[in-house]
Amino acid sequence: MRPQHYNGANHDETVRTVNDILQGRADRTVDAFLTGLRNTGGEGYAQRVEDISRDIQAFLAQKALLSQPYAKSSDKQFHYRTSTLDPERPLKIVNQRIYDSAAKAGFPPGFFRETYFDRVTFYCVPDHTDFKFSHFPGCTFAVCRIREAAFDGASFFLSEFQNCAVQYATFFAASIDHTHFHDSSLKNVSFQKARLRTCNTVDCELDGVGFLNATLDGCFFGRIAASGIRNLHTATITQGGGTSGEAERNREAVFAALLPRQGERRGAPEKRRGGR
Repeated sequence: MRPQHYNGANHDETVRTVNDILQGRADRTVDAFLTGLRNTGGEGYAQRVEDISRDIQAFLAQKALLSQPYAKSSDKQFHYRTSTLDPERPLKIVNQRIYDSAAKAGFPPGFFRETYFDRVTFYCVPDHTDFKFSHFPGCTFAVCRIREAAFDGASFFLSEFQNCAVQYATFFAASIDHTHFHDSSLKNVSFQKARLRTCNTVDCELDGVGFLNATLDGCFFGRIAASGIRNLHTATITQGGGTSGEAERNREAVFAALLPRQGERRGAPEKRRGGR
């Protein structure tokens, strides 16, 4: 649209500007954005503009489904390989093919609990899902409704939550490593005793999120709309590998991002969740 204004130095700013339009945070609407593309692209880019338009409309259609619960269920049986990372707690392995098949037919009971999800992209999850003690290496929750889910004792590594609506979920004693939250809404979510390491939370709404006795190591919060954050003062906020001064600056940055100016609104204590 504006090639004369674009260069490598403003790449991140440009991506953020377009994303704000798609997320409804900008003055310009998506329709106005697409009109601008069509007007400036000309015949040479007409097909590319239409491809972009279809992608955007598909994203917006998926996002509109966040308010609707996934209602399918089935007793379909799958043949799983088994992960023995922990011999005392073997995990069934679910890849993208198995997940897609289950999503189409309806997820059978126990599908999500004690499971090793091998780089799976999640796009639908039933309400009240039990994810306890599951592993999520290289997984993505993309434009996904996650309501009243239990991730207690779960392990995340190099994963992402993108454009998700997370409500009344618990991450009790979860291990969350190099996992990022982008453009998502987290409401009444508990990270009690969770261990978060090098996690970025950007362009998200956090409402009533609790950090009772959590550990935040090298975590970053940017462009956050936060309210009702609970028990942040009980969290251990560190900067692994940094000096004491860097750790203190990180702690100050986390408090500045998550707590309103008038100070923490202390709600009711979080109830202990977890265990078998």
